[in-house]
Amino acid sequence: MNTVTEARVTSRPALRSPKLVQLKKQRSVLFGVLGTLGFLVLWQIVVQFEMLPRNYLPSAIDALVTAGGLLTDAQFLGHVGSTVGVAFLGLGIAFLIAVPLGLLLGISERLFALTSTVVELLRPLPPIAFVPLMVLVAGQGVEMKATIVALGCVWPMLTNTIHGVHSTESVAKATGASFGWDKWTIIRRVVWPSSLPSVITGVRITVSIALILCVGAEFIGGSTRGIGSWLLQQSMLPGGMLSVTAGVLIAGALGVVVNAIVALLDRKYAAWARRGEN
Repeated sequence: MNTVTEARVTSRPALRSPKLVQLKKQRSVLFGVLGTLGFLVLWQIVVQFEMLPRNYLPSAIDALVTAGGLLTDAQFLGHVGSTVGVAFLGLGIAFLIAVPLGLLLGISERLFALTSTVVELLRPLPPIAFVPLMVLVAGQGVEMKATIVALGCVWPMLTNTIHGVHSTESVAKATGASFGWDKWTIIRRVVWPSSLPSVITGVRITVSIALILCVGAEFIGGSTRGIGSWLLQQSMLPGGMLSVTAGVLIAGALGVVVNAIVALLDRKYAAWARRGEN
């Protein structure tokens, strides 16, 4: 019995070895690729056997070929650049508002108690519902789209930042105080580093939200630039469903790429918080 127990104990560190962690990541990527290929094959089968009419859903092969052509279309790439630029502008505005405010509300118990109910009331409101109002106030340009993106991104960032502050070990703060650090130094050297993984998680969540909101605002608000505007124009053309489907595929792939970039930042600046999970 003792031998078995010792074998189990000694085998645990092996589960956290870098090689096995890397293998787990590679397997996750492989499963993601296989799942995507499976989805595309199923899509092709559905259209090939006319389970859905082609005017409702073009084939996967046709959509991929059209998407490849769009990636060489300078006009379409200009729309993509416009959407990405405005989405990150709104994301940046939300970050500048949510992170400092989240730190403040997380540190001050009184302010948190005063504002928590208001935050919970406002957080579920869909930002897209404000598009008509923002069109009247700010027009159909960058200001309207960036505001809608910021409205949608500020709440996940805010709640994640507050959660990160509240998750800071009280022992760590007490240790800093025992060294004679003032409150600002404790925030800078203890609270902020401890909150950073949660803040990055909030950014990772909101990156995809920012792209979705920007495309939606362009589509509903009648903008002249952006992927949403391009999709609206294509949907009005005869046989435009193929172009619309290809554009949606590219927008989805864009979200995957941006999310992967934020995941790299997460591994670089907050990897220490994930070591226990690996």
